Amino acid sequence: MWLSAEDYPLLLGSADLGVCLHTSSSGLDLPMKVVDMFGCGLPVCAVAYSCIKELVKVDTNGLLFSSSSELADELVMLFKGFPDGCGALNSLKTNALEMGSSRWSTEWEEHAKPVLTEVISQNLR
Repeated sequence: MWLSAEDYPLLLGSADLGVCLHTSSSGLDLPMKVVDMFGCGLPVCAVAYSCIKELVKVDTNGLLFSSSSELADELVMLFKGFPDGCGALNSLKTNALEMGSSRWSTEWEEHAKPVLTEVISQNLR
């Protein structure tokens, strides 16, 4: 299925949960589909690997799994009482939307700029 750029966020926004099966051979890359999902307020269940925790904060904006049975357990837990009684899923949705609204400039100011400023000041001494 091919989607236009305009239809992609509409499709993601119509879902209740994203599932990311991305694994990393290097352990260093992050799946941009998860960033897309968070941008649409969609929480994520993702395969656990070394750096995925930089994006998926367990019990905050998503969950991690290492096997199909773990994923199945997470899905049952999240969708128990669907559509009205899904407190855990609704909490993840709220947090995913908040994290998705984070902007590059905010991340730069809070995380990268202080480190870079410190390194530069140490090298100028």
